[in-house]
Amino acid sequence: MRVTFPALFHGKTLQTALKAFEFPADLEARHAPVKNWATLLKTNSLKAVKETSLHGDFLGDIFRDALGYRSIVGGQGQHWELHAEKHIDGGGGFADGAIGLFSAVTGSSGKQKLTGRVVAPIELKGTKTDLDTRQKGQESPVEQGWRYANYTMGCRWVIVSNYRELRLYHTSKTPACCEQFFLEDLADLEAFKRFYFLLCRENFLPASAHEGDRSRLDELLAESNEAEEAITEKLYQDYKDVRQQLVQFFKGRYSQDWSDRQAEFIEAAQKVLDRILFIAFCEDRKLLPARCLKEAHDFHNPYNRSSIWQRFKAIFRWVDQGNDQPPISGYNGGLFKLDPLVDQEIEVPDWLCTRLKNLTAYDFDTEVSVDVLGRIFEQSVTDLEELRSLAAGEAYNVKQGKRKTQGVFYTPTWVTQYMVETALGGYLSRRSALLRDRLRVDAIPDRNTKQRQAAELAYLKAWREELKTIRVLDPACGSGAFLIAAFNFLARQYEKINAEIANLQGGVREIFDLNKAILNQNLYGVDLSSESVEITKLSLWLQTAEKGQALTNLDDNIKAGNSIVADRTVDPRAFDWEAAFSAVMADGGFDVVLGNPPYVRQELLSPFKPYLQTHYACYDGVADLYVYFYERGVKLLKSGGMLSYIVTNKWLRSGYGEPLRKFFVEQTIFEQIIDFGHAPIFRDADTFPCIIVLQKADGARGFSPLSGELAGLANQVTVCAVPREQLEGLNLAQFVEREGYEIPRSRLSAAAWSLENPQVDALMQKIRSVGVPLVDFAGTKPYRGILTGFNKAFLIDDQTRQRLISEDPKCSEIIKPYLRGQDIKRWNSPDAKKYLIFSRWNFPIDDYPSIKNWLEQYRKPLTLRPEVQQGRFAWYCLSRYGSDYHHLFQEPKIVYQVIQTLPQYSLDQSGRFGNDKTFFLPSSNQYLLAVLNSPLIWSYSHRNFTRMLSGAISPMGYLFEQLPIAPPTEPIRREAEDLVSELIELTKANQEAQRDVMGWLAFEFNIEKPGQKLADFAQLSLDEFRAELKKRCPKGTSIGPKQVKAIDLAYSDYATPIQQRNAEILRREQRLSDLVNQAYQLTPEEIELLWKTAPPRMPIAPPN
Repeated sequence: MRVTFPALFHGKTLQTALKAFEFPADLEARHAPVKNWATLLKTNSLKAVKETSLHGDFLGDIFRDALGYRSIVGGQGQHWELHAEKHIDGGGGFADGAIGLFSAVTGSSGKQKLTGRVVAPIELKGTKTDLDTRQKGQESPVEQGWRYANYTMGCRWVIVSNYRELRLYHTSKTPACCEQFFLEDLADLEAFKRFYFLLCRENFLPASAHEGDRSRLDELLAESNEAEEAITEKLYQDYKDVRQQLVQFFKGRYSQDWSDRQAEFIEAAQKVLDRILFIAFCEDRKLLPARCLKEAHDFHNPYNRSSIWQRFKAIFRWVDQGNDQPPISGYNGGLFKLDPLVDQEIEVPDWLCTRLKNLTAYDFDTEVSVDVLGRIFEQSVTDLEELRSLAAGEAYNVKQGKRKTQGVFYTPTWVTQYMVETALGGYLSRRSALLRDRLRVDAIPDRNTKQRQAAELAYLKAWREELKTIRVLDPACGSGAFLIAAFNFLARQYEKINAEIANLQGGVREIFDLNKAILNQNLYGVDLSSESVEITKLSLWLQTAEKGQALTNLDDNIKAGNSIVADRTVDPRAFDWEAAFSAVMADGGFDVVLGNPPYVRQELLSPFKPYLQTHYACYDGVADLYVYFYERGVKLLKSGGMLSYIVTNKWLRSGYGEPLRKFFVEQTIFEQIIDFGHAPIFRDADTFPCIIVLQKADGARGFSPLSGELAGLANQVTVCAVPREQLEGLNLAQFVEREGYEIPRSRLSAAAWSLENPQVDALMQKIRSVGVPLVDFAGTKPYRGILTGFNKAFLIDDQTRQRLISEDPKCSEIIKPYLRGQDIKRWNSPDAKKYLIFSRWNFPIDDYPSIKNWLEQYRKPLTLRPEVQQGRFAWYCLSRYGSDYHHLFQEPKIVYQVIQTLPQYSLDQSGRFGNDKTFFLPSSNQYLLAVLNSPLIWSYSHRNFTRMLSGAISPMGYLFEQLPIAPPTEPIRREAEDLVSELIELTKANQEAQRDVMGWLAFEFNIEKPGQKLADFAQLSLDEFRAELKKRCPKGTSIGPKQVKAIDLAYSDYATPIQQRNAEILRREQRLSDLVNQAYQLTPEEIELLWKTAPPRMPIAPPN
């Protein structure tokens, strides 16, 4: 049995492209060398030949003669596409070959050098070498090929072969996906056509060596991804519509029973759909007779009439129990087990049966993959909640659905594959190595052939038996994505072992039910949702269904329950791990725990908090649910077992994460932390995800049973930050290898964790040591703006202000100019023409009649505020007005935003108040303003302040007060103050010019909402300015020659001066940045590191 992998290309997309491709006239001649290799392999003629002696022949016969790549000789030393023994820069080593676009150019010294672009490195091994097996601690051939790609800029493809098999990988996927070609199969012309189409020079290479150019194969892969997304959307919409129609029909047909049995009828609709999908899948995969459901639908017997539903139920019975004609082997397994409601009580009308039958029109062989079905099943868990609400005649609130209350989010395939390969793969590699050492296999010299082969055979059989004892758990299994990935990984391990055993036994294969072994002995899952449990089972059945084989019963391995609570008095869905999986727990626990724990906020955990507090060491009153899944996962592991979760990163630094961090330090050995920050891993969810991979230590000593090492100060943790902009087309394994770094495990404690690489961490420490806390430097603490409690009443525009003052001039005393968060700009915040009615507690409202009349219209909502209801203050007062510090608003101060997407601090000397989205520091220190707006402090703040959505940060409270401010020398202070004064004036001039232009546009062209692009008109060319202006004009606006002339003149009068001032601003900003760096005593190397590791949206461009 061959080891197989999921394909890179969508089956139907590839078939369509193949049919449209015009093969060369000499295809038979190109086929000849491939057939020759197939013959040599069938006769085992290459078995004794050393691998390196065949490299040249293989590259020449397959890539040059069959696929059409020119060698150096064929390209006359000028331009070629096939390069043998290609050096990989940056320490990558030497690839056996490479496909690309290569040229020889003559330099100024007269010497020739190689230039060009590697499209795919080629790693070759001998016929006896397994492509996935690491040899004596070295990389596997696949890992070698990927390493070459990792070290090659812009390289997206990898080719690996042992002559018997050739694999094509793409770096946007994981090594779990590839196109496989077995050389013996390629003797068949149709199989060779597919091989030729995918790898021939014409399709595989881009038109030029320019990195942005894409080949036909690059485009085909993009088309495949789009096709898979499209078919997922289309099939799910049909699936969802039919399910909704089934439920609505049951509601009408069985209205008398509906109120008592609503949940049963909805589950029945789900089961009917699951059965139909299973049958459709099996028909197209040749596991059931083709079109049996369609034939049952279309069947007509005038002498014995029956409904379509009766005929469908006959198919259900056949699939469950078997049938002679048509020949169907019983699959059993539970899905088709007699269900009294589905199989005996309900009726489905013909028109709905037709809708069900239409689902089978999809091609479940080449069009709908198992992965597509997995995504559909996941979505169905969420939509089932919606269906219940709609069926009950209620409005469905997405925010309160399963995604909210149970934290359901689908994990992308590339994430599950990486986690399985890293955690499960790493664990198996270590266990395998320990077994080889125990059996002393490698101590036997290779020259002792018989003894070595006997030892290898004994090891392989022992390892296969040991593999059967590996227990993999997902404690929140959802739709089964992690268990499917684990199944595929384990299946390849078993298949590889069986193949190697057969090879050592002269080709004799032992009978072995691989699917049953994995499903019954290796995989376990639990989920709170019973629907998820059934969907997980269905996913595994679809993955493992074989013709003539009964489905494996999964009831003992996949169970429903609350993974976190074991007491039924706390939750009737409580799950007792010791009772449910007694044999596993008696053996010490699970070997590997994988998953995407639910994202449920602590507010929804109130009923369970007393239980959690007494049963979890990591308990904190405001800890979210995932924290307890971490502790539960570790406790379910045996010593040395591996855990990998993808979950929010907030525990790394948050206060509520302190008990969890302490638990981790005492009980585990961290191996990897991959932080995605605000990258959107999960659709429609901002979760700040990170992947962790850890090993359960042997008690509190930190001893690793797998590696036999003490987890002391020398131990390192691999850390990798994945920026949002890197997410598209990301190959995570490649990225971690290239960009990951190690930090000492000694850095991890109960305190907030810093994951910076050692150089950056040292730089941050230096900034702290040179600086003094801001609160000490400024001699004051920051204050927050005013919380009105009802903005509509207290915040007014200029027109309202003038009217109120005209009615009662005295009220001008309590109407204050104010700033919102969005009004604060860098260096200077222009007048926003916004005003605040400053009605403090105990405010004499009757002395200000115009204000009282204004507020009266909002009396009802103002009165409903909780504090008013409690009698704390009168209905017409502000909720929070800064009783201890409101007088400071009218002093010079530095103002800034509660949520920052970039550093925008400005000096306010106009006595403006601020709303609750602003902070202010009662200081006019211009050097301090320079530091706060500097690239250095933005870089520091981004690493130390609270992270918000979309990469924003929040400079709140203690963290801002402790911001390290470097005391300046007198020359630095004087120069910085002068530069800040100039920057304020230049910024004011630009803001006034922009205000003038926006006012002119509103007056002349009725443009009320110019948009960001037109507001920043000085960044546009004249043509772009004209086009954007026209786009923003109201419909029907006529722009004649006179208006065009006025537009051009306005651009000339305003844009050019703004551009000139921007250049002046940049020069001063750069100098100011230099001064701040000097104040912090940064070296040139530290400044380079600061910019090399800069966070998003640095305030200025890096220095040249």
